[in-house]
Amino acid sequence: MPRIPREQLSRLLTAVQSHDHLRRLVEAIEQYHRLVFHAYADADWNLVRRSAEQILIAEIVIRHGGNIDGVYQALRALENSGRPWSVAINELAGRIHSYYTTPLGLVMRKDLFGDEAVFFIPEAGEWARRQEPAGTAEQNQP
Repeated sequence: MPRIPREQLSRLLTAVQSHDHLRRLVEAIEQYHRLVFHAYADADWNLVRRSAEQILIAEIVIRHGGNIDGVYQALRALENSGRPWSVAINELAGRIHSYYTTPLGLVMRKDLFGDEAVFFIPEAGEWARRQEPAGTAEQNQP
């Protein structure tokens, strides 16, 4: 069962798809996916965008308490430290991508999105599902 309520998920997905800086972060996360995982023959590249959107939504929920302004403030802090806006976008996307593609990040995404979690590399999704605690509703289904 996902921990993000449907209405919050819908609101955040709309925000991620409609705010320029969030769209640019999704595109940069998507590029990191393609760069890092390019050699995976069984990757489903049709799921890369959805995975990137979920990664950014996870960041918003976990690090910024569901407030999209937290991401904007993080970008502004990078910009205020002397980085151009495009570099700030790329740097923050790299940090977010690195965090949510680690084993802990996979488990956190599975926990947040439940069965709706998107993993474009099948092994990642299978591994995250195996990490669920014994006795969860999904494992007790016949």
